[in-house]
Amino acid sequence: MVVAGVVLIVLALAVVVLAPRVLTRSAWTIDHPRTALVSWSVAVLLGVAGFVAGIALVVLANRPLTDPFGLAASPSHGLNVGVALVAVLAFVVAVRVRPGPEHDAVREAMRSGSAPHREIAGVPVALVEADHALACAVPGRAGGVLVSTGLADQLRTDELEAVVAHERAHLSQHHAVAVAVAESIERAVPWVPGARAMARSTRVLVEFAADDAAARRLGRDAVRRAVLVADGTSALGVIRASRLEG
Repeated sequence: MVVAGVVLIVLALAVVVLAPRVLTRSAWTIDHPRTALVSWSVAVLLGVAGFVAGIALVVLANRPLTDPFGLAASPSHGLNVGVALVAVLAFVVAVRVRPGPEHDAVREAMRSGSAPHREIAGVPVALVEADHALACAVPGRAGGVLVSTGLADQLRTDELEAVVAHERAHLSQHHAVAVAVAESIERAVPWVPGARAMARSTRVLVEFAADDAAARRLGRDAVRRAVLVADGTSALGVIRASRLEG
């Protein structure tokens, strides 16, 4: 059991170290963002599961099945088990998905009716009076798609529909959960190789995936033009527009 546990730990560490290097340096992730997101999730799950299973095999090696933690031999073992369970619980709490304060503000605006709704491409959209360009997707029962009038007034009809389709894709593909988990893992285990790379890559890949979903509905050119208007001054916006060309 000890040998098997050590092998699992080594393999888990190899996955944690090598997967980020492969996924951040592979060009295919740009063209297939959803596959890349799944690959990140699988790598994390394999790494965590392998490490936990390996540690368990090493710790429980040569112990009787009726008392694997050795509680009968030493009461202190029970304390050790309790500390381990508390540590696991703390980690779970650390990676819990929490909505940001900006999401709470948007939800309140949508719930109170201060943001009037308008149907765009079959999607109810809350329009908020603001001069700056803003479009966001707020997950949850009280969430939805919100667009500022400052952005809507700058867009042609197909461009506005592309923005809405992009934000709707964030909701339907649960991108908020993917980003929140990746960022929480980064905060919980910042010393783990690839945790920061995973968070950074996830934030970019969800934008690519949402662009692709909108492009399938309205065409790549409409989405590209919408990106240039809404986010054309940022580095990510330029990259998004570039990959939508052709």
